[in-house]
Amino acid sequence: MDKQKTKNLVREFNNYIEMNRDYQAYSDFKEGVNKGLDIAKYTFEENAGKFSLPLDEEWTVRIRSLQDEFNQLLDGIVLPKKPNCSEERLDGVYSGFEISKKIFGEFIKESFPLEDS
Repeated sequence: MDKQKTKNLVREFNNYIEMNRDYQAYSDFKEGVNKGLDIAKYTFEENAGKFSLPLDEEWTVRIRSLQDEFNQLLDGIVLPKKPNCSEERLDGVYSGFEISKKIFGEFIKESFPLEDS
């Protein structure tokens, strides 16, 4: 993808993530979810240019491929339990990853609409 398209996609995904944040997180779990969403956002931003968009495949295969690449990135992140990080917060982070995977799926479908062949 070219740099401008990548920048636009990153900005759009950031907007999707921000719409799903809990701005009144009142528990360790909800704060962890927000942290997981942030990690997903930064992971996409750092790797957006590396995502492959196989243009010779049909639309559903392309979407699935992008979704799989993003899911693999998030699944590869292992967070160690830190002394000041509760188990609830850590669970929230991983829940944030799962939420961001769903958000990414919606984002990709809207960003790369079905093309008439």
